[in-house]
Amino acid sequence: MKTIHQDEYTKLNKALYDLEDILACMGVKEFTLSRDKHNMKFDMNADNIDTELLYSFCRDIAQIHDAKFGPQNPNC
Repeated sequence: MKTIHQDEYTKLNKALYDLEDILACMGVKEFTLSRDKHNMKFDMNADNIDTELLYSFCRDIAQIHDAKFGPQNPNC
């Protein structure tokens, strides 16, 4: 696996926190993306859940991950 340098890690960490804020606004309570697991939990009381957009987003993230690190678990 590629080594992430400090400046890359800082940018990635900020991007992940920004992503967490965006997903929270869309009704996502939990989003996990790891080497072998992709998981999303929704706030079922939220009135702004766009599942089609979220699943499309998840597929895009999985494709980026696969392009960078190779095919993984296709479930998202």
